[in-house]
Order: sequence, then structure tokens, then C-alpha cells
Amino acid sequence: MKNLLISFLALIALQACNDEAPSIPDHAQDLTNKEENTYGLDNDSQDKLESLKVMTYNIHACNPPSQPGIADLDAIANAINEADPDIVLLQEVDKNTGRNGFTGNQSKELGKLTQMNYRFFSAILYMKGYYGVAVLSKYPLKDSQKYMLPKQSGTEQRVLGTAIVDLPGVDSVMVACTHLEAKSANNRIEQVRELVQQLGTTQVPVILGGDLNERPDTDAFFSIFDQTFTRTCPGTDCPATFSTNDPKITIDYLAYRPQAAFEVSNHQIVQENYASDHFPVMATFKFNR
Repeated sequence: MKNLLISFLALIALQACNDEAPSIPDHAQDLTNKEENTYGLDNDSQDKLESLKVMTYNIHACNPPSQPGIADLDAIANAINEADPDIVLLQEVDKNTGRNGFTGNQSKELGKLTQMNYRFFSAILYMKGYYGVAVLSKYPLKDSQKYMLPKQSGTEQRVLGTAIVDLPGVDSVMVACTHLEAKSANNRIEQVRELVQQLGTTQVPVILGGDLNERPDTDAFFSIFDQTFTRTCPGTDCPATFSTNDPKITIDYLAYRPQAAFEVSNHQIVQENYASDHFPVMATFKFNR
């Protein structure tokens, strides 16, 4: 009886761990960030780019909504390859979780399928691995950093991942990727304040992308956000990004700072409605030199 009780209590504790999805300490850096770049090396002698195409994409752990229980990385990679961005900012990325039958590192595998460098930023422990955000880039990535965003009780830990992209011709830009809290508007306010604090004084231009879980007409949030960042689709009349089956709301954004660094063209929704429950969002940033 005693052994049976111990086993029962252990099972409850294990289930509680799985349900809570504990956050990862700030100092626990993922080994993915230590790996070497493969693509775009030795580009200092090349001409500087005139423009840069950037995509933000919530990939739903590579699980097509119409196909429960599977991970289709080819579908996500095909959407990226067809759009041909220079940089992709990914949300809802699994590493070694075993979810939907996939036990590998999604950011690494997508990097192979798109021939892009990658960085993964873990936010929480999930199942057998990690869950977070990631960056893909045609050009080398360096100086990656992970910031734990403010978390209220009962909410999921969220992170901000940043990296410097080493562009051709002794040029660089910082990219930042995030996925903000879904359930608490007050927590999102805390998180956007942290984004502004961390990114508002950088010495290089910043391009930010992510699922902000906020509609564009939310004044309390964007009165803070817009003081530092310029959205690639300003105002409230932007194409819906969610859901792909019934697109009604805009919650995925690209933005940049300082405003004088770029001119933006071709803000668009990529019409791919199989691979994820979010549309990819892409914009072209023309450098003001």
C-alpha cells in the first residue's frame, strides 16, 4: 500500500510539472546559440544591400491545424522558401519536445531546409524539451541574447530573443523576436515596457517581429510601443494575420527603429493557409544611407 501511495503521488507531481510548463532560468542558455554559422560567411568585401526582406511567422510548432498530431516542417519551409525572405522571425518553435511525433530541433531543421543560419531562444520547458522563439537568417548571426519578459502569476513565461545580423559590406542590423502573453492585457503592458527598455537605446537599427497578441486599435499597448517603434503597417487598417481558416484579427507585426533608418515597402500577408494557424507577415526594408 505504501509503495502504491508513493507511485500515485509521483504521478501527480509529474502531471503537475507537465501542466505548469516551468520557465527556464535566465542564465540557462540553450546550446543552439553556440553553434557555428554556415551561410553567408566572409561577406565584408561584398556590396552593401539596398534592402532587406524580413518575415515574422508563428509556425504553430509546425503542426498544420487540419492535421492534428503531425509536424510538417516541409510545409513551413516551403512557405518560407517561396517568399524568399532574408530573415525570418519564428514563434511557437519546439526543440526536442516529442510533440506531434517530432523529437528534433525545429529551428535547426528549418535552417537546413531553407539554407539559413538559425538561433533558438527557449522560453519554457515543455514535454521532453523546450518551446520558444527562433531566428533564421541568410547572413551570419552573432551576439545573440535572451531576455526573460515580465511574467504574472498564472501566465506563461515569454522571452525576447535578439541577434546581430552580419550583412554584406561591413553592415549590420539587430533583429528581435518575441511572442507576448495571450491571456493578460496587463501582463502585455509590462512586457511591451520591457521591450522598449531593452531595445530603445541600441546603437544599430533594430527590426522587431512577433506575435504580440494585441489588436492594432489597443491604445494602452500601442501608445507605449509606438513611442519607440514604427510599425510596417501603421494604423488599424492592416490585413488580418489570424486565423488562417477564418482571418479576422491582426496580432502579428513587424516594426523597426529608428524611424529614419528605413523606408518600408511591400508589407504583405503571405497567403499560406495550410502550414500554420497564422499567416506569415513580410515587409521589405529599404536602407536610408
